[in-house]
Amino acid sequence: MIKKTTLLLVFCAVVLGAVAYYFDWKRGQNAKPPEDVLKPAYSVHAADVVSLTIAHPAAGTPDIRLKKDGGVWVIVQPMETLADQSTINAIIDQIAAVEVIQAEPGTADRRKAYGLDPPQISVEFQLQNGTKHTLAFGDKDFAGDSVYAIVDGAQNVSLLPDLLSTGLGKGLDGLRDRAVLHIDSAQVTSFSLKNSSGDLALTKEKGQWKFTEPSHSVASQDAVNAFTQAVATANWTAVASEKPESLPRYGLANPAITFTATDSKGAKSSLVVGKRDGNTYFARDLARPVIFSIDEELHTKFSQGLDDLRDKFVVHATAADIEQIQIRNINGSIVLSRKKGNPDQWVFDTPADQKGKSAAGDKIIDAITTLQAEQIIDHPTANVLLQLANPVVSVAFTDKNRQVLTVRFSKPAGDFVYAHTSDNPSLFKLKKGFVDDLNFKAADLVF
Repeated sequence: MIKKTTLLLVFCAVVLGAVAYYFDWKRGQNAKPPEDVLKPAYSVHAADVVSLTIAHPAAGTPDIRLKKDGGVWVIVQPMETLADQSTINAIIDQIAAVEVIQAEPGTADRRKAYGLDPPQISVEFQLQNGTKHTLAFGDKDFAGDSVYAIVDGAQNVSLLPDLLSTGLGKGLDGLRDRAVLHIDSAQVTSFSLKNSSGDLALTKEKGQWKFTEPSHSVASQDAVNAFTQAVATANWTAVASEKPESLPRYGLANPAITFTATDSKGAKSSLVVGKRDGNTYFARDLARPVIFSIDEELHTKFSQGLDDLRDKFVVHATAADIEQIQIRNINGSIVLSRKKGNPDQWVFDTPADQKGKSAAGDKIIDAITTLQAEQIIDHPTANVLLQLANPVVSVAFTDKNRQVLTVRFSKPAGDFVYAHTSDNPSLFKLKKGFVDDLNFKAADLVF
């Protein structure tokens, strides 16, 4: 039988537990959300922002006003010029997505202490429906990764990520368009380049770049694509003059370099480069009044000549199309053919002691088709041609149509040798080590 004292203790424990549960529940009902929960500063979509005004009250510099015109951001104050689209779009995206880290009472003394009286940066932006919002930035917090701010003129001071104020604090030069030339490298179909090396003209046919001036030679696809991409992505380093005045002073009356690109729609874009100024060069996009400076690296790109942009591969052949290989060198003559019934396999035709055996034909093909010249000589002298009268190595490729491509290599002349192909009147100057690599013996090709 349970004692009365035991029942009394159990009853008291139940009552105390119920009371504790009630007060915990009540406390939960009245609890305030934690102050450090992130919440959006604005309820806006980036695509709806149509204008943006940035001021620096503490610095006293002119306000910068931007607006979206036909989907493109332009600066309309303190000057009229194109804005840097990626920079402005990034700022707008950050404004739309910015979240308040925490909020504190914004008393007058606190605002002054936080660098908000006056603010370091103030922003006003307008939406398509005419609604306007404001944002003011003060100093960074003690950690340095957040900044004190006032959202839409609120009494409280909000703590926001510093990334947004960094973008807004770039100033006019950091927000304006800095592109050297407005071209899309993927859309360029032809271009001309005039510099101290001469005049060049190239055109793209079926996706392949070819020279039309000074000769109809093949261009290096990698070199030309790298060049047009470098121009398309280049930015100027500084503005020399907002107006095209005193062109001789900048060497732009008779520019040393002229580059003109034409796109798939026939639109032309031209850049001229003038005098050197320290480590930079004066330049101008002829479609805009501003005179700016470009760096040494870009100037070097514009100084390229025919040898820099032309294709230097000695042979252009598709391995799968080659049916027979004949090579003559200091070790004799070797002839290889694709095996009947198994075209992926090569066999010896000669020498006689190797006839019918499997051979590494691709070894010869790879050695020849990967050769790149140090220099291409379009008008060789008689002395150079004499070097090829008695070649030390010759290779003949016969294709499926029984067409023969022959490559001949000269004796070394110093550190170089010369090569000539039956389908090209030019000569190729190569390092002499390439010829040594072509002195195969039959034993080297046994597979």
